[in-house]
Amino acid sequence: MRAALYARVSKREGQTPDNQLLPLREHCRRMAWPIVQEYVDLASAADLRGRVQWRELLAKVRRGGIDVVVVLRLDRAFRSSLDTHDTLALLESYKVKFVAVAQPELDTTTPMGKMVLAIAAAFAEFEKDIIRQRTLDGLARAKAEGKTLGRPPGSKDKRRRKKTGYLLRGAVQRGEVKV
Repeated sequence: MRAALYARVSKREGQTPDNQLLPLREHCRRMAWPIVQEYVDLASAADLRGRVQWRELLAKVRRGGIDVVVVLRLDRAFRSSLDTHDTLALLESYKVKFVAVAQPELDTTTPMGKMVLAIAAAFAEFEKDIIRQRTLDGLARAKAEGKTLGRPPGSKDKRRRKKTGYLLRGAVQRGEVKV
């Protein structure tokens, strides 16, 4: 089986895709699966624009040449239950298997594995939402304490400051952050 490896790390300092790639390579070696290509994104799960390599992997699936997509854990590849379901349906339509090395119970070739995968996807989405809510709560608390949010004045990264301001304003408008 020709394997495509996928690793994703957030842009936080200190994270390295090697923590994921090393066990993926070892798994493929044990299974005697040749590695067609390794795809690595430095982006959050929700950052679809930043996940260029994930989109390229899915394009390669459509073109052929991949028999199995290998990730470390479910949350490295998917951002929601719906995304998990839709992407796995796409893979299945191209007869491509999906393996989460650290979650061997997620075998998409069996009915039990598919059910466990659906439950795991729901928990991954729940975890992502909890982290997001904690972040918003922390921002709201900092704002209430009068702390300045974002980059310091005079920062050269004006585009990022502007984007962050838009994101915070949007969260306030949606009622997610109280100011």
